[in-house]
Amino acid sequence: MRRLPGDTSYAMPSRSPALMRRLITLALVSAALLVAEGGAAYAQVQVSGQAEAVRIEVTDATLREVLEALRANFNLRYRSDDTLDTRLTGTFGGPLPRVAARVLGGYDYAMKITPQGIDVVVLRQSQAGNKAVTPPLPARPSFNRSPAPVMTAAEANRYERGLSR
Repeated sequence: MRRLPGDTSYAMPSRSPALMRRLITLALVSAALLVAEGGAAYAQVQVSGQAEAVRIEVTDATLREVLEALRANFNLRYRSDDTLDTRLTGTFGGPLPRVAARVLGGYDYAMKITPQGIDVVVLRQSQAGNKAVTPPLPARPSFNRSPAPVMTAAEANRYERGLSR
């Protein structure tokens, strides 16, 4: 393209189709990375207060991230072989042991509370079908006497007023 004297417009150089495909691919990959980073930035854990009155606000964070925040702010130590990737969202408040127990809801764990802090061992995620089984009550010894007779409502009323027999 020829430029005339005094012409200040510039013609855009022609680009090859291969270069255009590379630029489009680069733009798409950049957009995908920005979306992926935006999702990771969405997870949030905010901890405030003292051990006697903890307030923790969780937005789509893993249990591990929540426990790490409690470890960083208080004397809470935890161990687990589980990945602790359950995602949490909510606000938890109260004394540190109660908050830790609420956060660990849905997991089998053991907690030891000492003056030095709290030690937690997270065993595994609770199984949905496994419920705590209470042992059966021992059978009452049977005596060879008949049970007390049943009172009518009128008899019970008189008994309460001290007017019975």
